[in-house]
Amino acid sequence: MLKPNYDNSIMSITNSLLKYYGKVPHHATLPIVDDLLKLNYKNIVLLVMDGMGINVLEKHLPENAFLRKNVKAKISSVFPPTTTAATTSILTGKTPLEHGWIGWSCYFKEVDKCVDLYSNNESGTLVQASEKHQSHTHLAYESIFDKIGDKVRTCYVSAFSNQYIVNTMEDICATIKNLCDEDGEKFIYAYHSQPDHAMHDFGVLANCVNEMMIDYNNQLEMLMNELSDTLFLITADHGMTDITMKCVEDYPQINEMLIRHICVEPRCCSFYVKDGHIEEFPKVFNEAFPDKFWLLTHDEFLQSELLGIGEKHSKIKDFVGDYMAIAVADIALWYKDINGEYNDFKGAHAGWTKEELIVPLIAIEV
Repeated sequence: MLKPNYDNSIMSITNSLLKYYGKVPHHATLPIVDDLLKLNYKNIVLLVMDGMGINVLEKHLPENAFLRKNVKAKISSVFPPTTTAATTSILTGKTPLEHGWIGWSCYFKEVDKCVDLYSNNESGTLVQASEKHQSHTHLAYESIFDKIGDKVRTCYVSAFSNQYIVNTMEDICATIKNLCDEDGEKFIYAYHSQPDHAMHDFGVLANCVNEMMIDYNNQLEMLMNELSDTLFLITADHGMTDITMKCVEDYPQINEMLIRHICVEPRCCSFYVKDGHIEEFPKVFNEAFPDKFWLLTHDEFLQSELLGIGEKHSKIKDFVGDYMAIAVADIALWYKDINGEYNDFKGAHAGWTKEELIVPLIAIEV
């Protein structure tokens, strides 16, 4: 079975950048990026396209398309291959084991609630879990901007930025162009939430995803023709695969064994099991989902090193339940929200398939 390769991963890009700017990398650098950086470009741009795994590129673009022609390597995401874990690894150069952002929803014993890490909502609701933002309090980290800000001007371009707030590919390209034209050396990090969002709703092979990828390919090619003295790196936080969503409430024998609803991700499920059902749970779960998940105990999951190596974050023990179920086939499992509904995604990530784990490293030297 394919495992994340943290020495040849999205995280390695950041460690190459840390090394280039004179900082001590946390883990292995990426030799191909090290070589590209030797030319000391005025502008270094890193664009992360959410969900644009190598499988998405190959399904939607011909071999001679601009983005595919400039793929320099196929590299690994982190585990779980999901935005919270992966983008935090890109921003820090550290493994999920170290930074703790392992999934969308995690259990915080401080408030005795499962909390959505980005929004601080109690999972399954639109209500804040606490006045204090749990992830900002317990999962704070030093980003690459903090590390290299004394060496170079840093710019963050994203819908979630506190600097350059953009929502569309058109605006991302325009903002990057304007920044690159300005005097002085710059490191520009840009993030776009597509094509992930469309693939969640319509599936990996949807026509709208195909049109989107062709459009993005063309926009980025035009942008490169307008730049100079720039190294432009493009990657993805993770890939995507088509799935069938299941709801745990439809499996009452499993649901009734749980202390709280599922945490982390629909394809990397953390289960907290009631006393008296710990030994029974694996048999019931595997009978319900034969050959669909790899079920690990708390200790087995941590010993697997799927989350990477390094100093384990203090919250990891709380976030990993009594059992972790990792999807190895076309299925995802979640729960109903406060309104009795659940996300009927057509595409998803965070499981253990090559489609989710393998992403491109695209490099254009302008």
